[in-house]
Amino acid sequence: MFPRDRVISSLIKYDIDYCEDASTPELRDQLANFYAQRTLTKCAITPEDEAEVAYLLISDAFSKTTGHIISVDGGLNEAFLR
Repeated sequence: MFPRDRVISSLIKYDIDYCEDASTPELRDQLANFYAQRTLTKCAITPEDEAEVAYLLISDAFSKTTGHIISVDGGLNEAFLR
């Protein structure tokens, strides 16, 4: 999802130790897990999680909602509606 240089830049920004020899997917996972620890569920969000909600929005399961705001963020309290 993010290029290696952007991931490394974020790891540096948040002062997260990383190994230069690690693969790009490993570094992405490391950053995703850091972000996940900042949420209520402590779980990383995957594209599959987002796709599941998109599917539910077009199915009968959510036929009574417009889907105006459905967060798939693991409970990021900074993003809560005020």
